Amino acid sequence: MNEMRVCCLLLLALTSAALLLTGCRDEKIIERMGFTRTVALDFPEGEEDKTKLKVTISIPKSEPVNARIVLTTIAQSNKEARIMFSRQNNRQIVSGQLRTVMFGTKLAKDGIWKHIDTLVRDPSIGSKVNVVVVNGNANALLQRTYKQFPSTGEYIEDLVRTERASTEIPISNLHTFSRDYFDDGIDPVTPLIKESKEALSLDGIALFRDDTYVMRVEPQKSLLFNFLHKNFVTGEVVMAMPVQDGEQQRVMLSFVASNRKIKIRHPKTIRGGKDITVNIHLKIRGEVLEYHGKLNLQKSSDQRELEKRMKAYVEKETKLLVEKMQKQRLDPLGIGQHARNSMRYAQWKKLDWREMIPDLKFNITADVKIKDIGKLQT
Repeated sequence: MNEMRVCCLLLLALTSAALLLTGCRDEKIIERMGFTRTVALDFPEGEEDKTKLKVTISIPKSEPVNARIVLTTIAQSNKEARIMFSRQNNRQIVSGQLRTVMFGTKLAKDGIWKHIDTLVRDPSIGSKVNVVVVNGNANALLQRTYKQFPSTGEYIEDLVRTERASTEIPISNLHTFSRDYFDDGIDPVTPLIKESKEALSLDGIALFRDDTYVMRVEPQKSLLFNFLHKNFVTGEVVMAMPVQDGEQQRVMLSFVASNRKIKIRHPKTIRGGKDITVNIHLKIRGEVLEYHGKLNLQKSSDQRELEKRMKAYVEKETKLLVEKMQKQRLDPLGIGQHARNSMRYAQWKKLDWREMIPDLKFNITADVKIKDIGKLQT
């Protein structure tokens, strides 16, 4: 029995020592790690060789507050750049805390899938990493410091999250981009940001043909795009309608609910895009929080008139937006998915959907209702 007690005590002592040693080893590794928060990718300035990348990373530091390490290098790939970064400092660069990957305009127009593919294949990188296009140079933007805001990488992350919550931009991360890239009935989209001397700002929505950035939706049209793109419920939205009665109509709606329904009609034998009719119905409900115009919203008749004006505005502007996307042969709305579901898959595979997009017939109708005008006074 005594020998057994001695063996048990010895085993416990060895186990405790091993745990303590393991804990010490992990602590030393963490101290030497550089957790990449943001990555910016561009073509090197002044070089025509598109096989090279200019890569900048931002690594947050615990002290002082909002401090960071910014490293830049030229490499053949993002993975090679990570190895080079590890050689430049006393930290082992890891990507487990990556939050945002940014692409400059020139790189985005050349195609970004091969760069996203390397991130998707990395098991240490999460699928919810934000994908962003910078209107200009992504490296230069990430190297900037905005004193009134936290570190630039965190600032970008917060900006994207805030604008997404207000439905100014759709969700765009490694998962959604990869999903839409491989789906033959929809194209990916990402937020577009730009820098100024004092701050960063949303510069609209970047629309892709496969993995190539092709078209920009202006910030003023982002809400209209979102009406077409998805169903959503949000806090507040602003509609700036054309001049009427001598002044511009501006309406701020709160507690907004938007719902879209898409129906596809076509004959059994489809010869081209003109044979396919796309009916999009938008149902928009909200409370008027603020109104600038000559209507008296205390009157039911003027409320109905405002609803008619908003309906006409949404229908006209969304139709113009769809026509622009058709000219570029883009399908960010997923019309191809609905068309594919309306026919046998063998029939769908025979269609050259990309080339049919410009000839599709679109009918867009909007049903806009004011639920309440609250305490609005005129």
